[in-house]
Amino acid sequence: MRRRLIPLIFVVVLWSTGQGRAQTTSALINEALDKPVKLDLNGPLPRVIDQIETETAVPFENSRALYDALPWGEQTNVTAKVQNQTLRDALTAITRKLGLTFIVRDEAVELVPLPALRRLGRRATVQELQSLDQLASTPLQLDTDRPGVLRVVGAIDERLVALKSPFAIENRAFGPEQDTPLFVARGGSLLDALESITRDTTATWYPWGRSIVIVNKQDWIRTQLARTISARYNGVDLSQVLMELSQRSGVDFTLEPGAVQRVPPEFRSVRLILDNVSVQQVLETLSGFTGMGYVVNERGVYLWNPSYSALPPAPPVRADPVVGMIQLEDGIELLLRESQVPADLRDYLRLRTDGKLRLLRSQMQQEVLVPTTQPVP
Repeated sequence: MRRRLIPLIFVVVLWSTGQGRAQTTSALINEALDKPVKLDLNGPLPRVIDQIETETAVPFENSRALYDALPWGEQTNVTAKVQNQTLRDALTAITRKLGLTFIVRDEAVELVPLPALRRLGRRATVQELQSLDQLASTPLQLDTDRPGVLRVVGAIDERLVALKSPFAIENRAFGPEQDTPLFVARGGSLLDALESITRDTTATWYPWGRSIVIVNKQDWIRTQLARTISARYNGVDLSQVLMELSQRSGVDFTLEPGAVQRVPPEFRSVRLILDNVSVQQVLETLSGFTGMGYVVNERGVYLWNPSYSALPPAPPVRADPVVGMIQLEDGIELLLRESQVPADLRDYLRLRTDGKLRLLRSQMQQEVLVPTTQPVP
């Protein structure tokens, strides 16, 4: 009887230990963040993170997106002397200067770009990091926590003028009749107030040079999808390509459950060479040979499989269809869009296509597969 109980008890103990490990690690990290530290930091950001990790025993993990958002990437220099401050306060001050923030995960602290920096869709300039720093360090000082959006925009602009700031609000989203109420914490910063616009309305914002631009979310998404990329996909899974397009455009892609799995297997392997092609053109191309549809809304891009969806959205208009395909020496297939083919070649392609169709019809007749009735127009 004991021999049967021992393995069962052993499994339970292991499971319980695993459940508590992440909580214990995050608790230890938070405890370390709240301890006073003394640090003398000077060097590229990756080396500074390693130094903090070594001297405080707090683990860090950072994604490639962190360095892609900064002006000088991994060569971004950090200089700071920390005395009689907690590590949490020190990290808050350092990351704010860089347009970053930090998140305490279960196993480590992760540095991430601020949402506004991610919406920028490219490397920030030093000027744009300065604007984010000023917005994050300046309180709004409103006398209500439910102001209208126009009052918030006006109050932010007034605060920047009072500070003699080189930055100014550029409102492209709200007219006099669009005074949507917002929830803004009374002790919040200008940056917090701007984020409430993204949270509570159909608009969003990002820094651009000396401007703080406020635009409709769909306009911002279409601008991001118009960004051009260059890439080479040689038999890459469709899901991975869509994930990379989402990351490179900075736009959230939402997939209908099972949409990719219902694409025929031979069309899930993507072979494309992209040379300075917009993300939206890539989506059109993928839609052309997979049968998937997509639509742009204020949340991002929604992709579905129109053949199987119960209530599919209206399919997109394809203004630049695929008219041909070229296979290169290494097996890569390059899709040709109508806009890429000169007018004099279009007639030639049409003649070649008609010739191939006649040949197919002849083969069909030789194989005695001539239909006895004509299809209904």
